[in-house]
Amino acid sequence: MKDNSPINSKQSQRKAKARASDRRDILNAASKLFAAKGIEQTTMTEIADESGFSVGKIYKFFPSKKSLFLEIVGSFLEYLQNSSLEANDPALPPLQRLQNVLQAAIDVANSDPDRVLIHLRESPSLFAELKIHYQDIYVMNNSQILAEAMEAGQLKPHDSQLLAIMLVGAVDSLFSHLATSSREPFSDIPRLVFDHLISPLVVDSNFVDKKPTQ
Repeated sequence: MKDNSPINSKQSQRKAKARASDRRDILNAASKLFAAKGIEQTTMTEIADESGFSVGKIYKFFPSKKSLFLEIVGSFLEYLQNSSLEANDPALPPLQRLQNVLQAAIDVANSDPDRVLIHLRESPSLFAELKIHYQDIYVMNNSQILAEAMEAGQLKPHDSQLLAIMLVGAVDSLFSHLATSSREPFSDIPRLVFDHLISPLVVDSNFVDKKPTQ
């Protein structure tokens, strides 16, 4: 018979919190090492030493270094996506929303450059499905905003999906190029993207001088 007493429930909650905390510590340790050395050059023993846990305990959470890597990259890409979605305020004009969406992603990347470095330095084949999944979402969301900007007369007519693919590709390439350039290496990405991809299509040239809404 199952014990649903308050004492047993509290014990279960404490165990769940401790397990979540241990898992987070392991991920943070692996993130630090993967960013510094790469996944191939990092051993499970080093992750154990960095996290303060035994190798055996780490294997209880993650069966391999690749599973650790996929968890780190997947959670980061999900956080990046959610931050961008939250910045997409439908009450704002489309191009302002696009600026805010880009800025939100850059703020997340600047806040944790190690996690950006992790997926930039490894072979895309390690996380191909994840990357394609999130890139498809970014393209779809940006394509919708761009189409709305064209309908609102903010942008000249263009293939919104093609433009979104170019935008996402440019941001990805700029992440790789700027990753180790400064303390906040990605801060210039919104400006570069707007200057070279969006500004030539803007009907009202005064718009591009406006700053993202916080």
